[in-house]
Amino acid sequence: MLLGYNVCMSKLDKEKEEIAWIKFWIGVSVASTMGLISWFVNNFETVNTIMLTLDIVSVLLIAIFIVMLNKIGLKKIKELEDL
Repeated sequence: MLLGYNVCMSKLDKEKEEIAWIKFWIGVSVASTMGLISWFVNNFETVNTIMLTLDIVSVLLIAIFIVMLNKIGLKKIKELEDL
């Protein structure tokens, strides 16, 4: 029965689930970014520059990922108007 779930799902429900999934990953990404920033603030005096550089690069990459997910989510929300 579980295999037929996607077949029976309406397009509107599918889009809503995809938006919910995107919101979940945006939340995970924001929490990860906050953790990396707080680690940087707490350890910038005691850790070597390589670790600090990797932390900053990670924050920037996750920020780009958040922006990309946000654009995808907004596009999907606009597509809901057509359904």
